[in-house]
Amino acid sequence: MAATKKVIFETLEKLKSDDLTEFIWHLENPTEDIEPIPESKLEKANRQKVVDLMVRQYTDEAGNIAVKVLRDMKQNELASKLERKLQGVQQPEQVDGRNAPVSLRQQANQSDWKRPDRIIPCTQEFKDKILRENRDDVYIPKNKSQRKRLALLITNIHGRPGALRDEENMEWLLTALGYRVDKHTNLSGEQIEAAVKNFAAHPDHRDSDSTFVVIMSHGNKIKNKDAIAGAGVSNTHPDDYYFVDEIFTHLNSENCPALIDKPKVILIQACRGGHPGGVEISAGAPDSDADDSALDSDAWVHREKDFICFMSTLPDTKAYRHPDLRSGSFFVMYIVEVFCEWAHNTHIMELFRKVTLGMEKHPRREEKKLLPCIHRTPHTKNFYLFPGL
Repeated sequence: MAATKKVIFETLEKLKSDDLTEFIWHLENPTEDIEPIPESKLEKANRQKVVDLMVRQYTDEAGNIAVKVLRDMKQNELASKLERKLQGVQQPEQVDGRNAPVSLRQQANQSDWKRPDRIIPCTQEFKDKILRENRDDVYIPKNKSQRKRLALLITNIHGRPGALRDEENMEWLLTALGYRVDKHTNLSGEQIEAAVKNFAAHPDHRDSDSTFVVIMSHGNKIKNKDAIAGAGVSNTHPDDYYFVDEIFTHLNSENCPALIDKPKVILIQACRGGHPGGVEISAGAPDSDADDSALDSDAWVHREKDFICFMSTLPDTKAYRHPDLRSGSFFVMYIVEVFCEWAHNTHIMELFRKVTLGMEKHPRREEKKLLPCIHRTPHTKNFYLFPGL
């Protein structure tokens, strides 16, 4: 940390007095998802005091935030020099390779996170072994040549720096996993409702073995319910929200019989309240050969089954993004990284555990902690994605 403080201080020494004043203003009035340093603390602060306050508040991310502020000031050359120096002094954390992907841990404090080039493909031998030895305990996938996998992706971008990168990364991941992505951008609460309802009624679900629903937006807790903000929410339109519970209603056995006994993975990236915290994801369950006739027979089915709900933050907490907002949210970064490295031989609940482990160990400043939350998981079997097969 001493080395980090030194390179930040040396960089600030190169700023003229007026530029330093502007730098301080950006710390007092940062972009969304970066905690401001109170004006009272920065008043009359010299360069060393500014560095001390940044390190105290932002800990390991102080350098990345300094780089971002310099770029916001159009001090691009100075920002690039600082970034190179920081990469020279920041040492990657040593981690247990059995528990989490090393690459993201090493890059998490840097501003140059890059999406992996590919998902490691599953081998036919592994798939055959799992289906042979654990057939009763896993969701059985349909043949690749016959199935029609669908995924719904909704991203509200306004006022959410990095949201375009999240959308790009999530669409890439879902496509790589074999899902045809139905993508929507900047929807109101009513439009989200219509998109989810129409998606649930899609006839191709009959020939699918699973589905993903991913919604990324602002969020909040309203009347003790998790709510996703519509694109038009504002002081004059405070009711533009969509409640997460409605997703489960539209995809349950009664309203979406084509997905009975099939994994329904719902990922929600949004705040869940005002406390410093994370993001939210819901994930869903596996597949089966059930069709509409199941509801017409004498046999009863569970109304809500085969969902996995993985929320990117604990209840009542906020969501944060990478300090370099070009990288998107920590939540999506960890999901992409973990799925690319482990989905070829790991079921989805263990994948989410690895995401949680990575975010738990990610260094955050002061009280801001990112910890996703498994929620509402009435699934009865293990869901393997078997990428490539």
